Amino acid sequence: MTKQPVSSHPSPVVVTDAACDLPADAIEQYGITVAPLRLLFGDEAYRSGIDMTTGQFYQRLARGDVHPTTSQPTVPEFMELYRRVGQSGAPILSIHLSEGLSGTVNIARQAARELADLAITVHDSGTITAALGIQVLTAARAARSGCAIAQIIPMLEADYRRGDMLFSVDDLSYLHRGGRIGAVRYQIGQALRIKPIITVAKTGEHSGTYVSVGRVRSLSKAVDAFVKHIVDHVGAGSQLRAISLFGDDPALAEQLNAQLADQFDCVYLEIMPTAPVLGVHVGPKALGIGYAPGDWPT
Repeated sequence: MTKQPVSSHPSPVVVTDAACDLPADAIEQYGITVAPLRLLFGDEAYRSGIDMTTGQFYQRLARGDVHPTTSQPTVPEFMELYRRVGQSGAPILSIHLSEGLSGTVNIARQAARELADLAITVHDSGTITAALGIQVLTAARAARSGCAIAQIIPMLEADYRRGDMLFSVDDLSYLHRGGRIGAVRYQIGQALRIKPIITVAKTGEHSGTYVSVGRVRSLSKAVDAFVKHIVDHVGAGSQLRAISLFGDDPALAEQLNAQLADQFDCVYLEIMPTAPVLGVHVGPKALGIGYAPGDWPT
């Protein structure tokens, strides 16, 4: 780890949103505040992680009677959250999913502008789910070690540049119904039983949105494809921080973590069900990973 100079100012408070996949014990340990996003099943609305747990979400999704959608918090809701976490006078670092995938980060910016008396920095992670989780945990660890926000932001940018996220799905209908792929791609994919490997683009006209970077014939094949992608990206034997994700069955994610443990020096390796905010688009049969090379900066 690189030793960072310690700031004399109060340690920042870290805020994120419910699109962040990070184990509950890490959220509790580092005092991370999570802004809930809404899950909408027709006229039924639930706050992710508050009114509906991840397990309850996948049970409700399995009924298949209504395709769910999501919506971000409102400006007043973000303002209320910021006032609450900012009571101590500590600066706030608010890290959110890609602007290309949700309006959440812009709502957070609007709320921050309304609260000029609070020191709020809103950061677009450029990604989602476990890759967002890696950035948030980097920030929380750095804040606890005494780093100021100006020192933390470059760490997040390095995680973004050097890391990545990947996911694949068994049933393309969730991506299709959510408007993430067109009808032709959906029909061809279903007919050929193709499982796309999807990431969030970092460059070009699709930057910040989902793009396909490969395809496999089954989710079990995706395990090998993910590992090969990461080996090619960061090099076998390198230090790695990673969070593997699943929908309603952890078996393939467990296989993925076992292969990662064999191939890399895993500084941090976790497994968890993916947030319902992503589950809306990938369905219950999904596999994903977010990762960044190297040790924690602090």
